[in-house]
Amino acid sequence: MRKVDITGVHRIMTRYYGSRNMTMNTNVEERHFINPSDMKIIFDFDPSIQIDFMTLLRRLRRYIIGAHFNLNIIEEDNKIQIYVIMYDKAEYKDYDFEFSEN
Repeated sequence: MRKVDITGVHRIMTRYYGSRNMTMNTNVEERHFINPSDMKIIFDFDPSIQIDFMTLLRRLRRYIIGAHFNLNIIEEDNKIQIYVIMYDKAEYKDYDFEFSEN
């Protein structure tokens, strides 16, 4: 299941970080025209507010729901860029010899 609650993400950024502008870009494949493959959300923020990225990540994960999401946060030029990469397939797991069942 894929779900990104844009309103909830915008509410977090407005309440805690003083954001007033939001820009969103999505990349959609031609065969899956409804489901985006990745999404970039850009917010401005108040530069006087210190950003704790671990707290921001924890807050964002409440509104970005799905088992196969990658979430990256970048601060650049008084803007916070949130990259959400969505996968259709389960990610491959890599086990070392020590963790084998035999």
